[in-house]
Formats: sequence, C-alpha cells, structure tokens
Amino acid sequence: MKSSVLTLFIIFSVASAQEDVFQQLFIDGNDSYADSSWSEAIAKYDSILTNGFHHSDLYYNLGNAYYQSEMFGHAIWAHEKGLQFKPNDDDLRHNLIFVKREAGIAELPKPVFLIRFYKSVKSTLQPHQWLLISSMAFLISGLLFTFSHLGRFGMDRIMKTPFVVMIVVIVFSGLIYLDVLQDVSSMKSGIIVAHVSVGAKSAPNEGAKTLLQLPEGTEVNITGEQTEWREVESIDGSKGWVKSEDVRSLVW
Repeated sequence: MKSSVLTLFIIFSVASAQEDVFQQLFIDGNDSYADSSWSEAIAKYDSILTNGFHHSDLYYNLGNAYYQSEMFGHAIWAHEKGLQFKPNDDDLRHNLIFVKREAGIAELPKPVFLIRFYKSVKSTLQPHQWLLISSMAFLISGLLFTFSHLGRFGMDRIMKTPFVVMIVVIVFSGLIYLDVLQDVSSMKSGIIVAHVSVGAKSAPNEGAKTLLQLPEGTEVNITGEQTEWREVESIDGSKGWVKSEDVRSLVW
C-alpha cells in the first residue's frame, strides 16, 4: 500500500513538474514573441507540442508566430489544430480566415442554412463529449424506464415525457458522435506547408512527372504514405505525391 502511494506521488510529482516546465516554455515563447523573435517563439512552442502537451492557446500563439514569419501554411495548420480543441473560438477562427486570405486560399462556398447549423452544432463539442452525453442520456433513460414500470404512484405518466426526451438525446448525440468519428477516422487531412507551392508527383520520387501544383496553405486529404513521401488528394479529386515535410497532418 505504501509503495502504491509512493508511486502515485512520484507520478503526480513528475506530471506537475512537466506542467511547470511547459508553462515556463510557454512564457518564454511569449516573451520571444513580444520581442519579435518569431523563430525563437516557434521553437519554444513547438518543443511543448513535441512533448505531447496541447492547448488551444498554444496553437493560437504558434499560429501567430508562424504568420509573422510569413509561414502561412504552418500558420493555417496551427489555427486549424487549435480549433480542434476549441471549435467555437472566435479569435482562432478570425485569424484562420485572415491567414487564408493572405495566402490566397479561396473560401469554399457556404452550404445551405440547415447544413451550416448542423456543422455548427457538431463542432460545439469534441467526440468524447458527444459520447459522454449519449451515455449519460442512456443511463438516465434506463432509470426513468425502471421507475415508470414500478407503477406505484403513477410514475409512468410523470416519466413519459423526460423518457422520450432522453431517447431523442441518445439518438441525436449518438449520430453526431458517429459522424464526427467518421470524419476523424475515414480521411486523414493535412495542410500544405511548403513555401509558396509544391508540385505533386505521379510517383514517390523526385524524377516523376509533376501532375499538379498545390499552393501553400491548401488543405488536402492524405491517402497514402511511402518512406519520405505522402500521397495527397486535392478538393477536386486530383492525386499526387509530395515530400512528407511539405504537408503537415491535422490528425492526431
């Protein structure tokens, strides 16, 4: 028992010490940013990410540092990553739109209202939060169903409306969870971070024919990988191979 307590204490102490280190790196990065030392700020922010710590504020600051360095592809990537943690952050969304305009990335036509509304609701929470809501609603509906069938004090009538509401919540949140999970797992998206543009090749080698040019900041689907190359697909369905360092994945 004592050894278990000691082990837990050590684990929590190490975790706390790591957070202190990350916090100091974040502060140092902010200081470098304030001094217009963009590359130093980027290095410090990136070192935090390399150690597995992620936060919307970290990606926000990193994106701004990339923008100041005129690394628009990386800036778009950072703001997109930040929105994965905080989907409704106005500052992240505003900066993303701004950087895309600077990079000359055209905005896609807005979908119809109902689709926009659904996507807005879907992006409100992260996948595990939708799953939690669905699970909690399932548990509550189970309790309501049990109480309603006790039949002692007319509980069935009292519970009928909330029971139906819980069923609707289960179906709605469950479908959204599956939809979000499909978005994450079915297609691996990324951002072209090569300066200005990169030529997508017909095969994963330098001597292959260039099939299309992908501007910096373009969002693509990553459909294959081979050593130092990645096969990418543009929005119009065109495919080609680019070097791994020229595209940065948006998936964990």
